[in-house]
Amino acid sequence: MNIDLKNNYILSGCALTLLVLCALSLHRPAQFQREQAAREAVVKRRLLTIKAAEERYKCQNTVYTGSFDKLVEAKLIADSTKIIPFSDNKPFSLEATTIIGKSGKQIPLMECSASYKDYLNGLDDDAIAEITEKANAMGRFPGLKIGDINEPNDNAPNWH
Repeated sequence: MNIDLKNNYILSGCALTLLVLCALSLHRPAQFQREQAAREAVVKRRLLTIKAAEERYKCQNTVYTGSFDKLVEAKLIADSTKIIPFSDNKPFSLEATTIIGKSGKQIPLMECSASYKDYLNGLDDDAIAEITEKANAMGRFPGLKIGDINEPNDNAPNWH
């Protein structure tokens, strides 16, 4: 009888451990999604600030710039704006070019982006890899961006 009682305690402990692990496995993805949404809100605001600065720069210079230093020199953004939030001080990717449209007119383009890997830094690596693979499989940029360096899109964001 004493042995059966010990076995019951052991089985109860195992069942409780499995219950906790099951609850954590359900909680972890929801927690990741909440943190992802919170971080993306901050990154989106920063990208929109950069977009506004680029558009003011273009009004003054007729082209966009791929240099944060030029935006800072023109007093269009603060130097800290170039840093991706939550990324351990990695800068946004910023590119600018000019293409020739079908009518022969020059069209200035810009693109500013932050990858999932950068702004979700410190969160679940497997979840980051999963959303990155999903975006790549769908032919989308794996992260957040405004503008497009390859075709005119009025500097639209890739989120909606």
